[in-house]
Amino acid sequence: MTSTELLEKLCGDFARDTEMLTALLTVERDRDAKRLILEFLGRINEYARLAESGVRMSEARYRDYVAGNIPAEKPEESLLQAFSETLRDAKAGKAEAQYIVAMHYLHGSFGLPDYAEAVNWLSRAAAQGEARALYELGVCRINGEGVPLDYGAALDCFTRAAEKGNTDAMLALASAYRGGRGIPADPEKTFYWYTRAAEAGNSYAYLNLGICTFNGSGTEANIERAIEYVARAESMGNADAKMLLKRMKRYYEEADLDAEECAARNRTEVSD
Repeated sequence: MTSTELLEKLCGDFARDTEMLTALLTVERDRDAKRLILEFLGRINEYARLAESGVRMSEARYRDYVAGNIPAEKPEESLLQAFSETLRDAKAGKAEAQYIVAMHYLHGSFGLPDYAEAVNWLSRAAAQGEARALYELGVCRINGEGVPLDYGAALDCFTRAAEKGNTDAMLALASAYRGGRGIPADPEKTFYWYTRAAEAGNSYAYLNLGICTFNGSGTEANIERAIEYVARAESMGNADAKMLLKRMKRYYEEADLDAEECAARNRTEVSD
């Protein structure tokens, strides 16, 4: 009896699978097969414990869990209790609770991530205008996780979340317009969304405003203003800004010296 053969016998209902495996165990004579059946039974019992707290898995995830393809770490009772209470609120229609439940599935609190179940709860919360859920749903859609890849739908989620003040969504929009991912590149919109995120206090946005302003992308090139943006990012603790600021200042000093040399040369030529 192999692991694949046992998996083919599972029906997806842990109670019936427990009964089936227990019956197999009583008639199986091969020692390795018995050990395998016992391992399956142990993981099914652990899954039953999760299910009692309201944790759901798709049939494919359930089979992976029973086969040992998903880390079967035993969650703390406090986590299961908290999840159970949050799930109750989520089923009652509370958007924040729906978002929290989704994040448990998205980050794999009970094993590997279950994107399909995460999208299910994110969609419910997003339908109520939960900004964080809208952003995370956009990420799932732009990566094709738990839902078909759809750039248009992802950008719609990001835009709705950004308009509600979610800075992660603002940065996602800026990145999408900057790289032309699923849409035509638009430097002006890139600069606009970085500005919105910076106004909300995001250091990464200030850093990118500096880069855009230095390069004249989406705005007029202005090295002094670019340095101001990057300096602001550094003052907010952005580690990437420190090195970039040094490079910008060095470039500014060298450019200033070149300008002085050029002016001096011109003055000499005129006097001659």
